Amino acid sequence: MSVKAVEMVRKIRDKHYEETKDLSTEEQLEYIQGKAEKLSRDFQRSQHSTADKAR
Repeated sequence: MSVKAVEMVRKIRDKHYEETKDLSTEEQLEYIQGKAEKLSRDFQRSQHSTADKAR
């Protein structure tokens, strides 16, 4: 099984473009900050979950 990285990156970029193409610069910043905050929360949850399993 091979990973089709170029195709995967292209799909991600196309999706992000479609979600942000009509946004103003300020709205784009809010969009990115929201995604970053969600990613940070998810990462922290996974770290706590991993730490709990290690006990």
